[in-house]
Amino acid sequence: MVAILLWTIGAKRLGDVHVSAPVFMVACGIVAGLVFGDEITHQLNTHLAERAVELILAVLLFVDAVEVRGGFLAGERGTVLRLLVLALPLSIAIAFAVGLPLLGLPSWGAVLAIACVVMPLDFAPATDLLRDRRLDRGLRHALAVESGYNDGLFSPVLAFALLTLGSADKEPSGPLFGAVHAALWAVVVGVGMGALTGLAHRRAVAMRWTGTPAVRIAMALVPLITYSLSIGVGGNGFVAAFLAGISYKVGRMGRRGEDRDLAHRELSSVEDLSVITSMIMWFVFGAAAVLVFQLGFDGRSVLYGLLALTVVRMVAVYVAMLGSPVRWRDRTLLGLLGPRGTTSIVFGLLAYNATHAAGADIVLYVMTVVVGGSVLLHGIAIPFGLRRSATGTGTVSKPS
Repeated sequence: MVAILLWTIGAKRLGDVHVSAPVFMVACGIVAGLVFGDEITHQLNTHLAERAVELILAVLLFVDAVEVRGGFLAGERGTVLRLLVLALPLSIAIAFAVGLPLLGLPSWGAVLAIACVVMPLDFAPATDLLRDRRLDRGLRHALAVESGYNDGLFSPVLAFALLTLGSADKEPSGPLFGAVHAALWAVVVGVGMGALTGLAHRRAVAMRWTGTPAVRIAMALVPLITYSLSIGVGGNGFVAAFLAGISYKVGRMGRRGEDRDLAHRELSSVEDLSVITSMIMWFVFGAAAVLVFQLGFDGRSVLYGLLALTVVRMVAVYVAMLGSPVRWRDRTLLGLLGPRGTTSIVFGLLAYNATHAAGADIVLYVMTVVVGGSVLLHGIAIPFGLRRSATGTGTVSKPS
């Protein structure tokens, strides 16, 4: 919290010298990791930390769901559906298949959890890519929508993987039944809570019973209440929050919800809450990076992380786009432009908390390699390559 307070004092000045909030928080986390390393390691592996991370994930998933602009699939239905319905499960399958022999973990559940950690998109470390007019507008919109929904779609798979890690049953049927049971309750609670609250707000605003300030407060409460209700009945709390975000938008906008967006003034409170929770996660990532460096060099984890950042996603995207009108250049960009960020950190911490012994260190190691590598690849290398390409072709378009 102190690090966030310090950032608020110099946020504008830091921005002027191109030091983003995630970079500042990572730096503070590194300092904390160097000073309080053993204490941080102990705190990360507690039930309280697990619940706190789940609650943060619930907020992030809710915001991702309600923030998608331009309608449910932002006008890029064909491309987005291929990315979400085909490329997403393919990427998990490929990451899982690569991880089984490469990581050498005795538990397939741990490998599946790691696959869920390394694949979700998050443009927090590379926000300029979504505003860069050197990239096709449709491509940018498709990536924005994918990043808004993909973490919520990864969540049930991660929940199943975590259940296998915590189950004494060696057969997958037991954890699978538990995951389905939790998912069903998440649907009931999430869709019900989101739709009813959204509809109530739409009618109340229309009848002038309430206004924007009150709706802002409610939107910050919806993911927290939804998470608590779902956990209380045995459901998956963060999946419920994601579904609540989708159904809230539909209930709030009514028939206009397909092609209209929620007003920014209604989203501001929950967006601010999302920013704070994201900054906390970047701080934790910095501290975790110190712990990883103390483990020494692990070639298998580094190789797996690099493959996940590049080859795994690109193969999944290429296969998903077979027969589509998307140009090959854009298919390559869709495969390359997949930054990892807050979602991978949160998923990684949940997997770390659920994994035992040496497997936990590998989870933390891979998460650090993927997120750190993404900052370098998507935050520095690819923007530099785009600038060089634009200069070579005489293009003068700049990020908007």
